[in-house]
Amino acid sequence: MVDPATTPLGKMLLDEITPVVMVLRTPLVEESCGKNGISLLQMLSPFCNFSNIDVPVRTASDQPYRLHKFKLRLVYESDIRHPNLEVAKEQLKQVITRTGEKELSELGSDPTEISDVVGRSESEILPSWFQLFNKELMHTVSFSEHEAFDHPVACLLVVSSEDEQPINRFIDLFNTNKLPSLLNDGAMDPKILKHYLLVHDNQDGPSEKASKILTEMRSTFGPNDCQLLCINSSEDGRIERQDNPWASHKSDASPSKHLGSFLNNDDFSEIKDVMQELASKHIIPYMEQKIRVLNQQVSATRKGFRNQLKNLWWRKGKEETSDSPNGPMYTFSSIESQIRILGDYAFMLRDYELALSNYRLISTDYKLDKAWKRYAGVQEMMGLTYFMLDQSRKEAEYCMENAFTTYAKIGSSGQQNATRCGLWWVEMLKARHQYKDAATVYFRICGEEPLHSAVMLEQASYCYLLSKPPMLHKYGFHLVLSGDRYKKCDQINHAIRTYRSAVSVYKGSTWSHIKDHVHFHIGQWYAVLGMHDIAVAHMLE
Repeated sequence: MVDPATTPLGKMLLDEITPVVMVLRTPLVEESCGKNGISLLQMLSPFCNFSNIDVPVRTASDQPYRLHKFKLRLVYESDIRHPNLEVAKEQLKQVITRTGEKELSELGSDPTEISDVVGRSESEILPSWFQLFNKELMHTVSFSEHEAFDHPVACLLVVSSEDEQPINRFIDLFNTNKLPSLLNDGAMDPKILKHYLLVHDNQDGPSEKASKILTEMRSTFGPNDCQLLCINSSEDGRIERQDNPWASHKSDASPSKHLGSFLNNDDFSEIKDVMQELASKHIIPYMEQKIRVLNQQVSATRKGFRNQLKNLWWRKGKEETSDSPNGPMYTFSSIESQIRILGDYAFMLRDYELALSNYRLISTDYKLDKAWKRYAGVQEMMGLTYFMLDQSRKEAEYCMENAFTTYAKIGSSGQQNATRCGLWWVEMLKARHQYKDAATVYFRICGEEPLHSAVMLEQASYCYLLSKPPMLHKYGFHLVLSGDRYKKCDQINHAIRTYRSAVSVYKGSTWSHIKDHVHFHIGQWYAVLGMHDIAVAHMLE
């Protein structure tokens, strides 16, 4: 039996549904990090994925368990907001265009024979950029009010030892005017764990001054929540790393081996220790404590037959709720939001049983309140929790279906959520080798957007190839459908790539009409790219 955490969906959830740390910093901090060609966030992020920690956790039960893997997501305060959809669409288009340009060199080679592809594993045959595209697509619904896993658990305040009056700078950073509107308008709890980090740039001289500031910080903010991080210890800034931890965090074309050129091994160790301490000694214990407090409150007010009956009568007795997508307004302090927070915190600390019991509890409330987006969000999380518990497949799929259709019924405001739900659902089905069912879900998330639709149809085609036995005609047919949509969006490289894969399916077959169609169009498109020899060869096929 496969551990759900090791499946692509399990890894995705352990990567995406993790605590958010809001980062506030002064310009001088960015200046010191900038000497390395990276931002503060880029400098810290590679050290936020802990694959070999050993932290004991005790949530609602007296039985402790241990966390061996954990991840923090660091986000600047200015990015804690709903993504701009138009900007997000442009980024998705860029992902596709860039990969198309990279694959241009391969379009001159002979297409892969179908016999070489059949029987190979998903990771061997799927274009690697699908994962990146799907991830970007999921991020279009980040920082929603109705989900607590994107709400910051903690705030990291970062000041430079060169800042004037550093203690005052720390206080000014957490000024309500600068906080994200989601924390000011009641959607997210502004009373979060605060951690104070003083950055000293060794290029500015010895760290005695910084040590004095640290002592002052500890007497002002408490002895346990303050740390000093010394960086840029390399005197000449000539450190080069072949295996550079910042390469994947840097999107432009500057040579990645020069990133972090002022950071030596001592700096590396220090950054690693600071982030590990933040996670294991501050954030995890803070989340445990919050879970225990919330669980006691919820048990006292909502669990047990009498409490449930009382809640049901109270909701039934309320005036007829408006049938709006979000239902009534819930602030972070409402009992409903507190139960959702309890469920999400338990999910992030891998206490899936506790998460599930709270999602179940809140699901009924949202349904009675006709808060459809919140109801769909909880159903989605229930489906994922069943998956991680490796329990009832039927229940897991029922919840995902329910979440998907509820999001879809809301209309345009639920469309992006329906897509994310569909992408998680697809991975759930693929983990259980239900490839035909997965293809059907891809069709349901195709959407109006031709480019989005092209990628989903191509992903569906691979589901037919991976089915047992492989459904080759359906694989070829959906590759052609996908290629047509790529062409409509002027993604000629991708159109050729999908059609070339289809060529191998129809080679030697009696389906002359579709075979002629494929060769004719590939020939045309190669001619557009200026590859006339290949174009003529296809026209003559």
